[in-house]
Amino acid sequence: MSYTKITIRYAAAFFDLATENGLVERAFEDMVLLGNVCTANRDFVRMLQNPVIHGDKKNKIVTSIFSTTIHPASLSFIKLMIRKRRERYLPSIAEAFTDLYKASKGIKTAYVTSAVELVAAEKAGVLEILGKLTDKKIDLVEKTNASLIGGLVISLDNFQVDQSIVTKIKELKKDFEKNLFVKEF
Repeated sequence: MSYTKITIRYAAAFFDLATENGLVERAFEDMVLLGNVCTANRDFVRMLQNPVIHGDKKNKIVTSIFSTTIHPASLSFIKLMIRKRRERYLPSIAEAFTDLYKASKGIKTAYVTSAVELVAAEKAGVLEILGKLTDKKIDLVEKTNASLIGGLVISLDNFQVDQSIVTKIKELKKDFEKNLFVKEF
């Protein structure tokens, strides 16, 4: 994902603060939770982005949702973002923070899209191959897309391997559209 300067600065500042206080693992879990809440609940994100709702009201809502589940330092950070009117960046900040955490631990994120859900042996095979290619630990994010018909599409960093049936059919179609027959008579 592309991040804004604001997103990166706040995520890096919170990452540095968490590192100094020895809370990196807990802050990572909190930012993953925040990201999951933002992904699953669009109304929560709309509430954060709504300029009509006063910051005090947003703080109360955030406190009621997260006070028992996240560390007080993470909650203070979220409240600071609301107080500074940067709450609309919280979903992106959470994602940028998790990317910083993964980079610090040497973890790469790979995205695998398949027509059906992968079984454990297939996941293990993909993880093994990608691990050998990158010499890093791989965090596998799976997606299913029935329109692929079969096969896999694997994305890692700026590299993509498309071994789906749909792509193979399209390649065959292009090959058949070429007229290799030349009339000599």
